[in-house]
Amino acid sequence: MTTPVREFDRFEELAGTQLYRRNVFAVTGLPTRASGPAVRRHRQKVEARLAVEEGWPGAPEVAPAGGYGKDEVRASFEGLQDPRRRMVDELLWLWGPSDSGCDCDPDVHEWHDAAVLLHARVLEAETGRSGLPVEQRASLWENAVSAWGHLLADGTLRQHVRHRIRALGDPRLDEDAADDLLARLPRLLVSPFPQLFADQDTAARLTSVCSAWAGFPPFAGLFSELFERAAEEAYEKIHGDLLTAEREREAHHYREAFLLLRDRVVPGFEDMAPLRPFVSDWRHDEIAHIVAVGLNNLAVELLGVSVHRPPSASRREEMIWLAEKAYEIGPDRDSDGLKENWEFIYDHLTGTGRRPARPTRRFPWFGFLLVLAVIGGSLSALIQVYGIVPVLIIGLGGIGVLGYFVQMVVAFAGAARSVRRRK
Repeated sequence: MTTPVREFDRFEELAGTQLYRRNVFAVTGLPTRASGPAVRRHRQKVEARLAVEEGWPGAPEVAPAGGYGKDEVRASFEGLQDPRRRMVDELLWLWGPSDSGCDCDPDVHEWHDAAVLLHARVLEAETGRSGLPVEQRASLWENAVSAWGHLLADGTLRQHVRHRIRALGDPRLDEDAADDLLARLPRLLVSPFPQLFADQDTAARLTSVCSAWAGFPPFAGLFSELFERAAEEAYEKIHGDLLTAEREREAHHYREAFLLLRDRVVPGFEDMAPLRPFVSDWRHDEIAHIVAVGLNNLAVELLGVSVHRPPSASRREEMIWLAEKAYEIGPDRDSDGLKENWEFIYDHLTGTGRRPARPTRRFPWFGFLLVLAVIGGSLSALIQVYGIVPVLIIGLGGIGVLGYFVQMVVAFAGAARSVRRRK
């Protein structure tokens, strides 16, 4: 009974930026079609050389400076003895001309070997192991993605893989394993990106490359899984820094809280920008929400403190920066409230608009009652002298004249203000 390929860890061993460099055929220099006797003869030759030298150069396509060490070379030869491991490495190395009885279309081998060489070469450049200029890497990425994407989307590799399994003739691996091998290959091909995204400049440049990979069905959805761990680690770091800043705020160590938010939390959030296309919307909004709330809370508390103690110029700048950053970072659901806080803080500190409400003055009840008493006494005296009807007529007429006079004063005042605004 054969053991399914998925139970072996060769895919995990090769994953990363050195997936081609660690390939057993790259290390030993053997062709992928090498049979038992050829492998033994080549191994004897290599071991004789390693007996007098410290390293073996390996295949010229990806040979590292100084070659490979003895232990790595010997481990690679041992790996060739297991067909289940060997077939993983064959998928990622050169097949050569299609004259080995596999009946593949010649274009399949040509496209496959081009994909291997292009991908290996651009990975060497991105990891600093070659001097290829940045401006020349875009075309390598584009062609590597296109070659691998079409080969795996079309299913044209399956015939060759099944042929190679038959050629090896090892009972530990049957032809049905070809489907398992090809199903796991896409994840291995894109496994270098989490390491490459550790550098922010590289990450920003390669975001479009990842999108190109994801445009082919075999790679669709893989990037969210690949970057899930990176996003989770970044989230945990941001959350930890926010908690520390919150404790400093609660202890009234406002300067320390501000520095934590400015120098660690906000840069940590901004560093996640290259991962944005590969992180779910709800996850990104969750992180944006807690960062915005942390910034906003400190800004509002500093504003409250400023009511009792006028802030310095630097403290005013800090408050405005906190409120503005909170609005910029916050998700859509928080934008209205954060914008209102930012505008209020800005207007309060710069004097350009709204200001805090002035303290309410107490109503002058004594004066109000005194005026009522005077008016009531006067009316009572007039009624006794002239009677109630004449007093009412005169009073209503006076109120009408007074109302007209007040209306004219308001109109003139409005016209004067309008003139001042236009100037």
